[in-house]
This record gives sequence, structure tokens and C-alpha cells, in this order.
Amino acid sequence: MAARDPYARFGLSVSGHAYAPNSSRQAAARLVTRAPVQGEGSGPDDVIVDLINSEGVVLSGAPLSEITVDPPIGSVARRLHFPDNVLFETEDRAGIATLTGATFGEALSHYEAWHPRLIAVCLVAAFAAFAIWRWGLDLVVTAAIALTPPVFIEQLDKGTMQTIDFTMRAKETQLDETEQQRVTKIFSDLLAALPADDVNDHDFELLFRDMPRVGPNAFALPGGTVVMTDQFVKEFPSDDTLAGVLGHEIGHVVEQHGLRRTYRSLGLYFIIGFIAGDTGPILEEILLEGNLILSLSFSREQESEADEFGVNLTNKAGYEAAGLKMFFDNMAKRGIEPPEWLSTHPNSKERVEQIDRYIEALP
Repeated sequence: MAARDPYARFGLSVSGHAYAPNSSRQAAARLVTRAPVQGEGSGPDDVIVDLINSEGVVLSGAPLSEITVDPPIGSVARRLHFPDNVLFETEDRAGIATLTGATFGEALSHYEAWHPRLIAVCLVAAFAAFAIWRWGLDLVVTAAIALTPPVFIEQLDKGTMQTIDFTMRAKETQLDETEQQRVTKIFSDLLAALPADDVNDHDFELLFRDMPRVGPNAFALPGGTVVMTDQFVKEFPSDDTLAGVLGHEIGHVVEQHGLRRTYRSLGLYFIIGFIAGDTGPILEEILLEGNLILSLSFSREQESEADEFGVNLTNKAGYEAAGLKMFFDNMAKRGIEPPEWLSTHPNSKERVEQIDRYIEALP
């Protein structure tokens, strides 16, 4: 670092080039400093800076307090702007550092310069980013969920349903009234088996949709909306199977899996955006694809939690706890699901084995 002796600023001589106002023609020049005389500068501690060409002619001069000194940037030449728009440029960065004294820019430039410590800094930064993603995000997500107003979640459900109805060409249910009432009763029995706080904290609602393109399916939205397709009811009419699957979806709502996944994905996006400054189109693609892979184990964990929740809730509501197992047994026999490593869900065979363990643990 440059010397910080205030007296070293007087009698300083720095070689460089001068540029006249509004001109790109450079001329060899020296920057020299001296103590102020009466009437010069802002006080006795100010420094008078004169700019002299190779012939000894003074090109410009002013108190240091009136001169704009550009902050140091890597190996870029230092620049000083005089009040009369004369520009002085020099490669003598140490000399300018002596003139200006200790500044934030000088300290930052010093630490940005190449040094073996940068390797350690990069490693620490990489570990910090990983630690935030791996552990810090969970705390942020939990806080975000606690601060999320109910009206936001309600609007989220409504907006999502509008998107589903439009993009998936969902139609009004074709199930007859008797079938709808039968499934709705199962849903009501499951809600009745929930603790009162869980019921009051969510706006549970069961919706039916005719979705031939989607096939037999059921899914839950963060606010408590549970959607079941007509195709599911027709292919899996058993009360126990319906109870098991609905219990699983209720588990997603109670455990707030939908909000957690949403906030966690957004959290990773903002962390990388904050570190990189601007994600840009290429990094956005990496985020969209990379975050999907990073979230696989997290999503599988949620599915397993919902399976266990569904088994316990189904049993508590008076239905056969193996209903969910029967559904996945059927899926495994069909062999229509993707390999586990390509799926955000555990495969059916693995889930059947897990469900057996959950059933064995029932009181």
C-alpha cells in the first residue's frame, strides 16, 4: 500500500499525459504538488496540484479538494479531472495513492489485486453459497411462509386453477351427482380426522375435472384446493384407494409442500442472481434446468412425507390404510412410469415398500 504520511503529498511529482478540454490529443506532463499560499485551497491542510508540460508551462492547477480523482480499477491508468476540464492520466498508481491518501477505493483495489488469498476467498464464497442453498434457504422459506398472507395463497390457488383449466383443456366434471357425493364424503371424512388447527389454517376444497389428456390423476394446491380427475375416479373406484390418494394430497397441503418448493426455487434464483449480478438468458436456462435436478431429492422427500401422512390419516378416518398401497401396486403393474432418476417422485415399487413400513408402524 502507498505511504500515508500527509507531508509526503507535498513536493510529489507524478509523470503522465495531459489532455486539453474536449481533445483526445495527449501531451507529456508532470503532476506536481505544493503547499497552498494565502488564498489558495480550502485550508492549510489542502494540497495544490499543478500540471506542467515538458516545456515547463503550467497547463492547469487547482486545490486537490476541487479535483475529481477516479477510483482505482485494476490495472487501468489513474485519472484526475481538473475544474477547467483538463484531464491528467498516469500509470503511477502508487504516486496517486500517496496524493489521495487512504480511501475505500484504494483498499478495495488492493484486495482485488491477484494474491494467493483469492483462492481461499473463492473457496469460502463457493461454500457459503452452497451452505445458504442447503441450510439457509430452509430458514428463509419457513419465515416466508409464516409471513405469507392467506389472501395471497387463496389467489395463488385461483390463478393456478385458471392456468390448469386453460393449458390442460380441463372441462367440467362428467361424473354423475352420486359419484361426486361419494368421493366428497370420503374427502369430508378425512378432513374430520384432521386436527382442528390444520383444518382452520387451510381453505380445503375438492374439485373434479374431466381431463382426458392428463388421465387418472390428483393433485393439491398450496391453499387447500385438491383436484381429482374423472378418469381417476373411474379407474380407481375403491373407497379405500380414493381415501389413500386424497389423504396423500391433504398431506401436501398441511405440510405446505407446495409453498416450500415455490419459495425454495425462487430463493435459489435470487441467490444466484445476487452473486452474479445479472442472471442473463443463458444463466436463466441453467437455473431452470439445474434447479429441477437439485430439487429432486427434496421433492422425493416431500412425496414420502405425504405418503406417510396419507396412510395415517386414512387409517384415522376409518378407511383401509393399504388403499394408497393398492394404487401404487396398480401403477407398478402397468409399468408406465419413468425411471426413478428422471422423476421427481420415488418409483411405485419403492413407495409400496415404504407404505408397508408406515402401515406396520400404525398403532
